[in-house]
Amino acid sequence: MKIFLIIFDTLRKDHTGRTYGNEWIKTPNFDEFAKDCIVYDKAYPESLPTIPVRRAIHTGIRTFPFNHQKPKLRTDDIVKAPGWHPIPPQQKHLSEYLNSFGYKTAFITSAYHQFKPNMNFHLGYDQWNWIRGHENDKFRAILRKGKSELNQMMKEHTVSGDLAGRGYQKLILNRYFPNIQDRKTEENYFPAKTFKKAIEFTKDTQAISKTFCLIDEFDPHEPWDPPQKYLDLYVDKNYSGRKVITPAYRHDIDYLTEGELKYMRACYAGEVSLCDAWFGYFINELKSMELYEDSLIIFISDHGHSIGEHNATGKIPYYMYPELVDIPFMIKPPHEINKPKRIRKLYVYDFDILPTIFGFLNKDKPDIFDGIDLSIFIEEDDQIIEDRNYITCGFHACTLYKDDNFAFITSNNRLYQRLFDLSKDPEWNVNIAEENPDICDRIFNVIKKDAKGELLIEDDTQLFEMKDWYEMKEK
Repeated sequence: MKIFLIIFDTLRKDHTGRTYGNEWIKTPNFDEFAKDCIVYDKAYPESLPTIPVRRAIHTGIRTFPFNHQKPKLRTDDIVKAPGWHPIPPQQKHLSEYLNSFGYKTAFITSAYHQFKPNMNFHLGYDQWNWIRGHENDKFRAILRKGKSELNQMMKEHTVSGDLAGRGYQKLILNRYFPNIQDRKTEENYFPAKTFKKAIEFTKDTQAISKTFCLIDEFDPHEPWDPPQKYLDLYVDKNYSGRKVITPAYRHDIDYLTEGELKYMRACYAGEVSLCDAWFGYFINELKSMELYEDSLIIFISDHGHSIGEHNATGKIPYYMYPELVDIPFMIKPPHEINKPKRIRKLYVYDFDILPTIFGFLNKDKPDIFDGIDLSIFIEEDDQIIEDRNYITCGFHACTLYKDDNFAFITSNNRLYQRLFDLSKDPEWNVNIAEENPDICDRIFNVIKKDAKGELLIEDDTQLFEMKDWYEMKEK
């Protein structure tokens, strides 16, 4: 059996097409793929952001509550979030498990944080390919056309009146624009490079029955600058303002004009459609090689992104609303099912992926795994198993709890709390924490139980004033 695990970074559930209820986004390939899948409606990361998510996926072990001793390693990574460090050395990687079962493995990704010094996420793979140049990757040192050209690009793509907002945007774009300076066609964009490299591996190993390929595409992560044909699907043709393609990480949207916010949202939607197109290319190639039907294909996102909802932009710990934490999760089994099949009752996590692969391989899962085997839903009906009627998700020194009745976002020192009654307030707009301390106490006890008494209360990287969690001021 061939296995493909496909991760998209920053892909919001509410932008993943008709499968998840969106009628305006153009994602025909996601929509078609879902028809062959078990679709999970209540899927969440167990911790945020990028690296903590991937640690859980690669190991089947929770990263929350960030109680592993952080190694004192040199790094130039600008992100300092709890859990943002290598997989602990005693924990086996996904590739090592599959190698032991006789699998030839590949790791193909444009998520550059995994290749920062000492991170070692590629450990154990027979082949790994780093698609260079996304976001702040130190790929190209300068823009060949010179500083004046770069300054003009900055003026066009950053906000004008807000120093902090422009400062963060410049931090990212000063590196990003040189990185993409030779991009000419759609095939030079990151999703195209990633999925074409994955097909190259698949063709190389077509005659081998046991192969695994982890395809980890950093798009639709910001900056959002899709090819014009995808942007044209969503943008206001009469807009003539600044082309803001990357947000600041803020708990207000005052730094953006209404037009800038709409343009940025259109850019994000265009990125999603770009990802859909190259995902479709990949699936069609598998079908042309007659590999699709017999392959196990797992599709997931690490998290979403706030784009003005709840007055926030970015990924902010105290703003773990659905736009940030609701993720798409679909599994196409290696044979036809009574399709599509939806699992609506059970709450599932990203760290369920590795136990699920063990289930499809008919292997006993190691006791160290925290996740559960979702392969049972090939035969089983929708149901709650192993007390999965709620989730907890950690981000810095904040935690989200959600079940079918309540959503609770709290700083772990409980100075900041938000409680929402989902039966009356499904959009999470009315904070009822102050009027319901008993409910908050009950839920916080569940959070402490999940953290096994080791909940991170304070962290020196936490910015409780809700500013950018890796904010840089303009010099």
